[in-house]
Amino acid sequence: MNFKTDFLKTIGFTILVSFLFLLFASKSSPIYPLNDWVDANAIFTVGKSMMDGKVVYKDIFEQKGPTLYLIHGVGSLISHNTFFGIYVMEVISFSVFLFFARRIFRLYLNGQLSNFATILLAFFMVNVSNFVHGDSAEEYCIPLLGASLFYLIRHLKNDGKSEMTFKLLLLNGVLAGSVIWIKYSMIGFWFGWMLVILFTLLINNKIIRAFQASILFLLGMVLSGIPWLIYFYSVDGLSNFIDVYFITNIKYYASSNGMLMNLVTIIGKIILVYFRQNPVFGVLFLGGLIGYLMTKKVETSKMVKLGILVPFVFLFLSVYGGGIRLDYYFQIFTPFIFLGILLAFKLVPSNLLSIIQSKANYLTIGTIVILCVIMNFMHHNAYMRDYSKADLFQYQFADYIKEYKNPTLLNYMFLDMGVYNTANIEPTTFYYMKHNFDYDVYPFDVDALNSYVRNKEIDFVVLRANVDKPYSNELLEANYTLVMEKNQYYEEEIHRFMLYKLNDLNK
Repeated sequence: MNFKTDFLKTIGFTILVSFLFLLFASKSSPIYPLNDWVDANAIFTVGKSMMDGKVVYKDIFEQKGPTLYLIHGVGSLISHNTFFGIYVMEVISFSVFLFFARRIFRLYLNGQLSNFATILLAFFMVNVSNFVHGDSAEEYCIPLLGASLFYLIRHLKNDGKSEMTFKLLLLNGVLAGSVIWIKYSMIGFWFGWMLVILFTLLINNKIIRAFQASILFLLGMVLSGIPWLIYFYSVDGLSNFIDVYFITNIKYYASSNGMLMNLVTIIGKIILVYFRQNPVFGVLFLGGLIGYLMTKKVETSKMVKLGILVPFVFLFLSVYGGGIRLDYYFQIFTPFIFLGILLAFKLVPSNLLSIIQSKANYLTIGTIVILCVIMNFMHHNAYMRDYSKADLFQYQFADYIKEYKNPTLLNYMFLDMGVYNTANIEPTTFYYMKHNFDYDVYPFDVDALNSYVRNKEIDFVVLRANVDKPYSNELLEANYTLVMEKNQYYEEEIHRFMLYKLNDLNK
């Protein structure tokens, strides 16, 4: 089989696995009525606003990177009022990662076993509870991590005899920079990546080469950001971009505890919460990491082990060093379960591996089918497929709102859960929802939302309330009337969702 044929088969294989597994795992897929995750809806709302000319950070407030909103803007061009376009973007992203994951497996296993290992990796990655709803920023950084991880392992397995080429250094710099424009808290992996490259050069007294490598890597990072800097400068939004994306996030969105205390606490929570929720994943993750680093079952080269450990540690520091721990943050670490899968294959008796190889095609197809059946019934998001669009408050509220001409909408005091999307309305205010800031440290969004309501700038207001307590808001009720409400399940709780209409608003 020539290289081109093998390449095309690998691409087809990874797209198929990505398409099928995400079909059942991601709420963005067409078999789900809606992705009700607040992050996915907020990013989608901003992405659509960008496509219609709004400048993120200047005209509309958001915290993540501009490339993430561009991805969702492109998704909205595929399907403006459903998440199908986002599902397509997820499939593309996951396919790219699986392509490089298979190439990593090929450094240790033959083609048939690499296919089998890739299927298992994909399954565990989308079934761990940290794959919360689908469509996280981490999903779009994972393929970048996978590509850089492959290039690093391949280079180190060759004992550094063939130097990392200037082209690859530049490429990996671009990959690192691209992560900054999606969610910069994950950049730590590439700091560790580059440290390993520099170490291999310096121990061989290649000082000039180390300097050149550093310059090229940094140049790649700079190149990745030039289009965004040009864009924001051209729309007079560069200062807004710097102020919101960097200064605001760093200043207001971190724990006040020291880094060491943050990391110790988070490690404990990961082991006691995440791995208890996902015991098989936890065993493969920890067992694989320890087995890969501490034994020679999979890898004998100390340099390759260093190449895994250092970027992993720096990634952990950059993601959790601020002290914030949300479930989906851990998703960026799920690719490292490949170590556990590799170790498992190395522990399988050779005669059994021979049987697997001889029946590789049948086992591959059969495994994909069986795992899809399992996800259809047992995936943690499967409950959402029991609902139709008509059952959801997002569509019920939207139907009511659409009876009015050119209505405006405000998500009041909670995160975006999809009414902007279902009602086909884009925000008309700078703050379009309540963000994850404590009022004591960042009062600006709450004060602005109250101002919009006080000044009757919005036609409809949607909010979330406690089902067990009566809701009362004098500021809101002075100018708005409750017209609809519905109790609905979201993230292990029943919430009350309420729609208020501006008094005297006519159709």
